[in-house]
Amino acid sequence: MNRTSKFQIAALAMLVLLACPLALASAFSSASASAESERTVYLQIDYYSVQPGSAPAFVAMHEQFWLPVHEERIGDGKITGWSLYDALITGPTVDYDFVAITMTEEFGALYGADEPELLARVHAGRGADALVETMNEGYRIVHSEIWRMNGAALPDGADAPAGPYITKNYMDARGASGEHESMELDFWKPIHYVRIDQDILNSWVMYTKVKPGGSSIRYNYSTIDYYDRLSDVEGSVGMELARIAHPDLSDEELSDYFARTSASRRAYKTEMWREVLRAGP
Repeated sequence: MNRTSKFQIAALAMLVLLACPLALASAFSSASASAESERTVYLQIDYYSVQPGSAPAFVAMHEQFWLPVHEERIGDGKITGWSLYDALITGPTVDYDFVAITMTEEFGALYGADEPELLARVHAGRGADALVETMNEGYRIVHSEIWRMNGAALPDGADAPAGPYITKNYMDARGASGEHESMELDFWKPIHYVRIDQDILNSWVMYTKVKPGGSSIRYNYSTIDYYDRLSDVEGSVGMELARIAHPDLSDEELSDYFARTSASRRAYKTEMWREVLRAGP
């Protein structure tokens, strides 16, 4: 029986057995428990600007030179995954064209892809200096960020998010109600599990920004939705899915949660990226 069926049964039981809301709440909490293990996961996100007309060459260069390096790092246990994304939809002031995400459980493994010993091992017979120069031609890194995972909604059996299309939602919770994490993990994550069970969504993750910090940053946390199909990105999350995820809450209570979510943070921007290369499972 899939998780959506469990939600539907729980909703029916709520109507018939009004005397046992606590038992239903406990069962729902267990059913919606996240599939991610209790571990710390970091993301290194690098934003790339490429020269006009050089996007195909940029992707080919990453496939030829950088992809084997990241696969070697995965084999060494340093990182758990790496993906390169084409930044399809961004803001009018954005100055990057591609984004690379490196996933690791070891903070010290961040920014280790260009270590000379590693490059010499992966690309044996090539001069290290000339190789690094070749691997950095035609683009520049606009900026980089480090993020830490707070929680995730993943399909059964998955230990990492996946999906060729993602929407990255940049949020700023500073100066708000302080409820942003509880809203995301306690209220919204069960809703995202319903989306997964209905084959609308592949995965969902919440991240807190680690670096850079300071008062000048424009956002301090993010959520990422991972999709298998571009057509699924269009769908919205509203009352219908919330009712399934939270059968013990009335429409009035659900509306209050929506309002509390809005009060807990400011939505800075949402971008859409398409995966073009991947190393890892």
